[in-house]
Amino acid sequence: MFELLLPVAVGGAALIFGRKKPMEDTALIELVFKNVGVGYKQDQEFIYPSLVDTDELENGKRYVYQTVVGLPEKVLAPLEALLSSTLNKPIKLKYEKYLYITVYSESMPTKVFYHEIPKEEGWVVPLGKNLEGWYFHDFDKVPHMTNAGTTRFGKTVMIKMMMTYLIEQHPDDVEFLIIDLKGGLEFDKYKDLIQVKGVCNDVQQTYEALTELHDVLAETQLEFLNRGWSNIVDTPSNKRLFVIVDEAAQLAPEKWMPKPVKDMMSACQWYLSEIARVYGALGVRLIYATQYPTADTIPRQIKQNSDIKVSYRLPTGYASEVAIDEKGAEKLPSDIKGRALIKTHEIKEVQTPFITDQEMMKRVKKYAITKTVTPKETRTDDTFEIR
Repeated sequence: MFELLLPVAVGGAALIFGRKKPMEDTALIELVFKNVGVGYKQDQEFIYPSLVDTDELENGKRYVYQTVVGLPEKVLAPLEALLSSTLNKPIKLKYEKYLYITVYSESMPTKVFYHEIPKEEGWVVPLGKNLEGWYFHDFDKVPHMTNAGTTRFGKTVMIKMMMTYLIEQHPDDVEFLIIDLKGGLEFDKYKDLIQVKGVCNDVQQTYEALTELHDVLAETQLEFLNRGWSNIVDTPSNKRLFVIVDEAAQLAPEKWMPKPVKDMMSACQWYLSEIARVYGALGVRLIYATQYPTADTIPRQIKQNSDIKVSYRLPTGYASEVAIDEKGAEKLPSDIKGRALIKTHEIKEVQTPFITDQEMMKRVKKYAITKTVTPKETRTDDTFEIR
């Protein structure tokens, strides 16, 4: 039967650190196993996990131990913490038939910069770096994203970083419709980029732009139907339109608001939900950000159809559950800006890349033009543009 006797660890730690000569990682790991009773009994003998393989990693080593007893999360969590404090290194444990113990040589970064990001092919964006390296997201595989977090922790910086990366990687094919409901303070300065088809600064502008976009997408959907296309990734089109909403809470109707305003807000939320439900196949990608995640500010259809969720620090566990379906964002460090949780089929903690407005403008200003605004969209055979 599996045993984990944590109280014994106190004496074990004293034994470990009383030695003058540093011990190898494997010796320390196996000594912890013995001191806390990790293993199983067989014929009156206590069998400890045995080392069966070692993998060299870019940022450490992974040790593979064999044990015939499954290790539940309630056992792995305290064991991971004990090993980390004993080795004085970051540790990650995983049990899948074997016990995998990854010992990292460097700690989680507290700041990473845009210029450090490696180049990747495809419609991908960097989400951040952690102990395992850089973590990217492919918008052609998962087209929609939600992004939550308390103000000043990195949410808007992340959007600007993704914009910069997409423009630098796909200058001729990426397009943006930006809904900047902070009065245009964050994104209006980028409205003259050739890739930016519009920046909406208030609800009225948002309603008009989304109404126009909805009409264009309805026609594009018919075009796909006539050509026998079901997904843009299987067509000759290289265009992708990113609809970015920064501060979606400004689209949540309140009871005290005039009815025309509430109607416009509800229509905007419906249009954005329609993008999340249907229009990913047409090449539209939604990035929906809010600092105040609730059932009202993140509509159900948008949340359910955004299979990648990003959250920076949030004030409560409830807000974290709304943002990423699990608690945890409320435990992110309050003194590290840019630290985030990425939720897909699993949760990863990353340090997101930092970029200033000055660096972003320096990198993308060559794409700024004097645009002529026309009342109607310009269409081509295999895509659309918003003018």
